[in-house]
Amino acid sequence: MSTTTAAELFDPAFVRGLEGLRMLARSVPAGGRHAEQRSRARGAGQEFTDVRAYVAGDDFRTVDWHVFLRLDKVFVRLFLEDQDLPVYFVLDQSASMARQAAAPGAMSRSVVARRVVAALAYVALNHMDRVAVFPFASEPLRGLPGLSGKGAFQRLLAWLAALPATGGTGLCEALRSFGARRLRRGLCVVVTDGFDARGADAVLAELRRLPHRPLIVRPVHAGEDRPEHLRGEIRAVDCESGQHLELSVDDALLDRYRAAYRKFEEELAAFAQSRGGGYLAVRTDQPLLPQLAQVFQHGVLTV
Repeated sequence: MSTTTAAELFDPAFVRGLEGLRMLARSVPAGGRHAEQRSRARGAGQEFTDVRAYVAGDDFRTVDWHVFLRLDKVFVRLFLEDQDLPVYFVLDQSASMARQAAAPGAMSRSVVARRVVAALAYVALNHMDRVAVFPFASEPLRGLPGLSGKGAFQRLLAWLAALPATGGTGLCEALRSFGARRLRRGLCVVVTDGFDARGADAVLAELRRLPHRPLIVRPVHAGEDRPEHLRGEIRAVDCESGQHLELSVDDALLDRYRAAYRKFEEELAAFAQSRGGGYLAVRTDQPLLPQLAQVFQHGVLTV
């Protein structure tokens, strides 16, 4: 079981580093609350987008009198409404996330994953977007839905600090369960090591079924793509299921493993890019904020 304090997850220096970051949506589905994102919905915003013929009941303050003087017809001006961007976090809290790396100063994947959620949620809440977190292990865990407003951040942080990493991996099931929810389309941040007993192809298949724009964040330990310390005759034990394999590890086997590992990473990145999202592997032995900054161009994450 892996728990940490709110102060460990989110110290004041970390908060200050996030203040210049924001999310900018290319488009936001209609139906949300007023916030800071530009929606496709047309209404009483500030950015002019079009005109249409006046109908009974329209606000006279939106009448375009310049068009009236030219055409002798009454039209009203339409504006883009500012609405919130739904940001959904699918957070892996299986036992493999709790495994500590051997590298000095490295954190567990679980701690890094919760710091990622805290950081991105801070940015979203600070700009009045709506946040929900759906954690899972071998099955979905109790989530934290419907957070909004800057004041909700401390509640989120306390909840994340108390969230343990334990149990088996149910990544495919969690993605399928989340995708079946009738949620307004938005940004889906999947924070996971990507490991599932069903294999990489099954994980990718479930990701492709999601109706949301994806941002995939993988906490990774140094050297896990080619674990050089595993040599000779070994027994590899699954930390979640307890199952084991007797292996004879040499350079050829490590090369095959690295090739499969990198192929999975490339497929994740290609999928996310094809859906207008992003992919980021964050090292557990390096400061998180400079790594997260890679998906923010000039301080803005465009999704």
